[in-house]
Amino acid sequence: MIRFGIKIVYLQRYMTSFTDICMEKTLILQNPHWEGKTYAGLYRRQLMDNLLQKKTLPHVQILTGVRRCGKSTLFKLLINDLIEDGVSPKSILNINLDAPMFIPFWHDVSQIRLIVERAEALTGEKVEYLFLDEVQQMENWEVFVKSAYDSKEFRKIYVTGSNSNMLQSRFAAMLSGRYFENEVRPFSLRECLGTIGVRSLLDAYQRMPEVLRLINGCMAFGSFPEIVLSGLDDVLKQELLHSYFESIVQKDCIVYNSIRDSQLFYKTVNYLLRNAGNRFSPQQLAKAMNSNENTMTAYLQYLCESYICADVRNFSFSQKESKRSEHKCYCVDNGIMYANTFRYSPDTGNFFENLVFNELRNKGYAPISFDNSKGECDFIALRNGALHAFQACYELTDSNRGREFSGFSAIKASLASKVIITYNQKLEENGVRVVPLWEWALDE
Repeated sequence: MIRFGIKIVYLQRYMTSFTDICMEKTLILQNPHWEGKTYAGLYRRQLMDNLLQKKTLPHVQILTGVRRCGKSTLFKLLINDLIEDGVSPKSILNINLDAPMFIPFWHDVSQIRLIVERAEALTGEKVEYLFLDEVQQMENWEVFVKSAYDSKEFRKIYVTGSNSNMLQSRFAAMLSGRYFENEVRPFSLRECLGTIGVRSLLDAYQRMPEVLRLINGCMAFGSFPEIVLSGLDDVLKQELLHSYFESIVQKDCIVYNSIRDSQLFYKTVNYLLRNAGNRFSPQQLAKAMNSNENTMTAYLQYLCESYICADVRNFSFSQKESKRSEHKCYCVDNGIMYANTFRYSPDTGNFFENLVFNELRNKGYAPISFDNSKGECDFIALRNGALHAFQACYELTDSNRGREFSGFSAIKASLASKVIITYNQKLEENGVRVVPLWEWALDE
């Protein structure tokens, strides 16, 4: 009996030692900057200017957005900036809570402090800058962050998450006035053009064939950073995009929200992606899916919270009418639509409209709605306190010209601008500006 007890104690010590070794290896792998080297080969995102303006403020910086959009890369860019400013690399700790090593810790937020202590023991320096990646995996993470913020345990805390639900009421109440939140999105068209050295209209006009090829690529394969920068062939791009889709749907929708009928959820997602930009109501969606309105409303909410979809309502000055509004669903990236839905024929119009919607988001237009009157204007969007109306028209022809221009006439609100965005046509007529998508993307 005594020998058996000794074996148990020995086994427990062995397992503890093994866990410590695994954690140390994980921390070393996640923090290669401890060796004093900065991260190389990173594309500088437009959002960096905003983040650097706030780097000396004590507020918690939260980066949200769909998986694989570049949140972790922004962490590396921020770490590079700190090291270049003279901050000791060993005082910077990055923890990716998605790593298998940390799965047993997800239900015990106090483990974050133990991870920090383990890192300090490894480096021999106090952690001054804490980066928590995919923090939504950790239950009650906001309790730790608030405590660390209030006690000034770190000079700055950076957090990323792939589900907007992590910023709901409890978090907002606990950290009210203590944080900045920025959404990270796949590359904007301006950023995509920047990867081939096109940063101005002059550059674009001088390299028009390359610009149009890039726009064609973004229409089909989207603008996730890895897709744009990797140089993969089309088949591998589709495989990678399918992998992204599965990861987002499984981790941030099905598992995160404990969805029981995963088959119905996949069916619903596929339906919405195939019909991106088309009007629907929750009742119509429920009928198409042979389900009920409450389930469909919940599924749509989960998709929006995971950032894979955006739910757009029809424009109205009346809050009562807005509650009965129609919906349009848009996907965060054209590549996700292209690689994960079956289509009998290419739908250039829908893919182009989806691309235009995302560019509106990238340019800071919010909220975005659509006009459901007889005029059928694609987008009515607010920016800097003014309303702007947009039509997304891949090609303006004699047959659709009247419809596209008349879409503005039924809008009762005062509009600061009326724009028809096309693939590569340009003119101005009766106060309506017709502009190519690539030119509009480069326009400040």
